[in-house]
Amino acid sequence: MSSSYTALRWFAVCAALGMSAACASTSDTSAGGPASASSTASLQPAGDGCGDVDQIRNAVSEFAITGVSITGQCTAVEIETNLADDPAGAQTALRICTAAAAVAYTEDVNSVSVVSADGAELAVGIKGARCIGD
Repeated sequence: MSSSYTALRWFAVCAALGMSAACASTSDTSAGGPASASSTASLQPAGDGCGDVDQIRNAVSEFAITGVSITGQCTAVEIETNLADDPAGAQTALRICTAAAAVAYTEDVNSVSVVSADGAELAVGIKGARCIGD
């Protein structure tokens, strides 16, 4: 094997591993401020396949969310809240899902889920359809 082929191969492997690590990142917004600089998700540029956590967070900034994560090999957005698993919480979660869906569906991202304080899914949306609630 030539050294240029080997170098190119290592570059491709490193790039793939870097993207894989970035897609599994989480950005916590519990303090209400921007995510820490060490969060890989907050450093990702818009439109890179893993979505833009900051853009999603800005879209739902009027709501009291506790975190935004992009998971599932960059295909799913999960929005954590302090909402109760009740009808009022479900109505708010539906509004959060709708606001996030307006900006979340980029490249590989194809679903949005809003969960309650106890982890129950209150609202869900998929690319090309409206969000639905509990």
